Amino acid sequence: MSPRKLNAEDIFNIRLIGDVAIHPDKPKAATVVTRLVAEDDRYESHIWMVSTNSNEATQFTNSQKSESAPAWSPDGRWLAFLSNRADDNKQLYLMPEGGGEAIAVTTLPHGVAAFRWRPDGRAIALLSDVPEWAKDDEAALAAAHPDVKVDASPRKKYTKDVRSIDRSYYRLDGAGFFDGKKSHLFVVDVRAIVDRIGSSASETNTAQFHAPAPFLRLTEGRFSIDSFDWAHDGQSLVVEANVDQDDYERTLRMHLYRIPAPSLPLAPDAQPLAPAQFVNLTPELHAAGSPKCSPDGRLIAFRGHNNEPAGATQVEIYTLAVESGKLSCLTDDVDEWFENRSMTDTRASAADELTWSMQSDTVYVQVATRGTAQLAAVDVRSKDVTYLSKGHHVVLAHSVNRACDSAVLVLGTPLDPGNVYALELTSDPDLQAPRRLTDWNREFLESVDLCRPERFAFESDGLTLDGWVMLPHGDAPEGGWPTLVEVHGGPAMMYSDGFFFEFQLVAASGIAVVYTNPRGSIGYGQDFCAAIVADWGNLDFKDVEALADAAVARYPLAADKMAIAGGSYGGFMSAWAIGHTKRYKAAVVMRAVINWYSMVGSSDVGFATPFDEFAGAVPWRDTEAYLSHSPIAYVDHVDAATLIIHSEEDYRCPIEQGEQFYAALRFRGVPVEFVRFPNESHGLSRGGKPWHRVVRLEKIQTFLERELLGHKEA
Repeated sequence: MSPRKLNAEDIFNIRLIGDVAIHPDKPKAATVVTRLVAEDDRYESHIWMVSTNSNEATQFTNSQKSESAPAWSPDGRWLAFLSNRADDNKQLYLMPEGGGEAIAVTTLPHGVAAFRWRPDGRAIALLSDVPEWAKDDEAALAAAHPDVKVDASPRKKYTKDVRSIDRSYYRLDGAGFFDGKKSHLFVVDVRAIVDRIGSSASETNTAQFHAPAPFLRLTEGRFSIDSFDWAHDGQSLVVEANVDQDDYERTLRMHLYRIPAPSLPLAPDAQPLAPAQFVNLTPELHAAGSPKCSPDGRLIAFRGHNNEPAGATQVEIYTLAVESGKLSCLTDDVDEWFENRSMTDTRASAADELTWSMQSDTVYVQVATRGTAQLAAVDVRSKDVTYLSKGHHVVLAHSVNRACDSAVLVLGTPLDPGNVYALELTSDPDLQAPRRLTDWNREFLESVDLCRPERFAFESDGLTLDGWVMLPHGDAPEGGWPTLVEVHGGPAMMYSDGFFFEFQLVAASGIAVVYTNPRGSIGYGQDFCAAIVADWGNLDFKDVEALADAAVARYPLAADKMAIAGGSYGGFMSAWAIGHTKRYKAAVVMRAVINWYSMVGSSDVGFATPFDEFAGAVPWRDTEAYLSHSPIAYVDHVDAATLIIHSEEDYRCPIEQGEQFYAALRFRGVPVEFVRFPNESHGLSRGGKPWHRVVRLEKIQTFLERELLGHKEA
């Protein structure tokens, strides 16, 4: 049977591969596999066990809900993970290495966001979104003391939804309003579980565990903890935060702090640590995060930068000497971004963490470079950076075993959303190619007619840029293929050699897709990324136009049948383009920045807009700068048919941005359609409700077919 055309509902046929955790000593890895469930409009994730020897994959968890974030205990006898199997909140569970019944470790009222084993495996630290101060956590008190009556007066009942805001950063896109909650640290004592239960299914008896493990809240205050790690001896923790919230709101600085860890058994009446007990380890840096303590206890590796230039600073890898406090940037001689910011709409949640070798001489890290994402090893003594993976792919997740002679990767390619691969960490070049272990999407991918993106180089302003083109199958029509130019969000993000469902769907309609990484993107060095700070719509627009010119000159494309599309920054560029050129017959403007002036104060990023995008200038003092860089100021030049797509709970680019553009285009009589998605955030295209994602894709497809192919909608 010949392959068929892709359709929007095929998103339900794709399996998304997320976090992966290789066993410390055995040839197997725990992997999260996610599918979109059409019947009840949800995502379902389960953990599978993949053999790195035989390639055999077996399902390890099988609840009615989902599991995620697998992490092996230091001795490899236990797998910890998060699951919402008991209620809507994710809680921490343990399961023996050989399988069996999962043991609920926590029943925290607000759930668990992240966790990490103590190096001896006898305790686990975790983050939970809770009221800033422990005394204000009514939910926790009610859960702990169900016999205590709470205030049920009409006043309490009918006014609890009133919000009083006293800071600029009070909500987050995709998470909602903080409502007085912050992410704080807890420690859970798991000795009663790990010491009394065997590591195989036959030895497991979970009936004795009816209550959650003893836990202690370790921190409180107006700040949040974003990431953390245990010190090698378990006597302290290193956390990413800014305990001075007045400073954070003005500067967005983040530091690493050392805090004391509680001893076991946990003291039930112990009070959370005061901010005065936080020792700032990185006061001289603007940003420090993702800490990882070395096994020998000498160093702390972390990501950081000094915000120069603001808003477009490459992420570097640093180490901090524990005894001397000496900072060292390991990657200052390498002009790369040491974090994976590649764009795709078929990517599951996966941690992008640093990993130490057991000898404490190497840090493993993902790197975004020229439209690919690779795994690299950074030598902490010589500062040499060695790429362990190479080729046209993106490393979506990685995990290294204890001996550091083997790793597992989740790799995505232009024709595969992602699969698990084994990588031998040796000096033998014949063993360095990743070896595929799984092929979850093979049957589906073989059933549909996909287009392979072709890379090409083109010139813009004396620079050589990367471009991609996806040509529909078959012979080009007379005059060439109608064409869609896509622009990514960010702008400090990157298109890559990964799978993009939206692009494949457009190509299936008989419309070519071209895309690039214009100036402002990551993966091409610091100067390239910083080129458009406080100057969106200038050099970056030149690059997008140069892409269109080069693609038309090189491939059978119809210059008179072109459209442009993008989301967030890409939405800005789409709206900007149709106000500055008549090249595009149509535009898809998604979750866009339309008016910089009104963005300030209405976006969830607080003061980040003036700091990061306008060199500190605020709109009420520099109105011209804000309006001259806003697409709304050029709406009188727009005559391209426009599709506006926006989410009603988008807190990053609030929906009033789309409303302004829609009203202005309607006022001028420009053909425009406004599609609003309720109960969705800025990330609709990547993590929205499955059926909303389908409708969004169909709206894009039918709009482009109408405007570029002349199709009439049913």
